[in-house]
Amino acid sequence: MSPKVSIGLPVFNGQKYLKKTINSILVQTYKNFELIISDNLSNDETKEICKSYKKKDNRIKYIRQKKHISSLANYEFTLNSARGDYFMWIAADD
Repeated sequence: MSPKVSIGLPVFNGQKYLKKTINSILVQTYKNFELIISDNLSNDETKEICKSYKKKDNRIKYIRQKKHISSLANYEFTLNSARGDYFMWIAADD
């Protein structure tokens, strides 16, 4: 079953606020969503944070880019990965 809502989170070196941001999504009362995290080859703890959350919640889709791409390309990649009927953005520091 496809999620009703896709939430796109393109990120690069977002470790400072990433846990707080992901937690704010996971505590929502609406549950039929997917969280798409597109990591633009971060060189901080972003990868480890995302992998640990992905293990805990199957609504999280974590993709790590193979090479660093432009911010716009990372946003486009995130949007194109969505499967939901509705889409919204969130930033790692929201």
